[in-house]
Formats: sequence, C-alpha cells, structure tokens
Amino acid sequence: AAPAEGARTDLAAALAQAVIGFLAGPDRQRLRACHAPRCVRYFLKEHPRQQWCKPSCGNRARVARHQERHRRTA
Repeated sequence: AAPAEGARTDLAAALAQAVIGFLAGPDRQRLRACHAPRCVRYFLKEHPRQQWCKPSCGNRARVARHQERHRRTA
C-alpha cells in the first residue's frame, strides 16, 4: 500500500529540515567522500586518519594499491 499523500510531503519536509540543520551546523566540516575505488558514499570523519566510510572500503583501497604496484613491476 502506498503511503498517504500528506505523509510523503511530511517526510520530504522533515528530510529537508534535517539537511539544512546539518549543513548549517558544525558537523558539516567533518563530511568527507570515501576514497575507496567505486564507493560513492559520504561519511562524518571521526578520526584524523580516517579516509574510508567503512573497513571494507579501506580493504578495497589497499587491495587496489597492491594490485597496481604489482602490475607496474610485472
């Protein structure tokens, strides 16, 4: 069953209000794009050395670097 028309409008308004609140707040400076190959996610940077949105993205980036290094030497 589809939600009522007013529920969609309420949800959209709540999301828009949350986005405006986030972008106007202090956390917006911690927003980063994930550096892993093929990842399109964004995350809030919790640690100065954090580069990826989740551990599996970090592993994918390390594997890609390893393969690139071995591709150049072969």
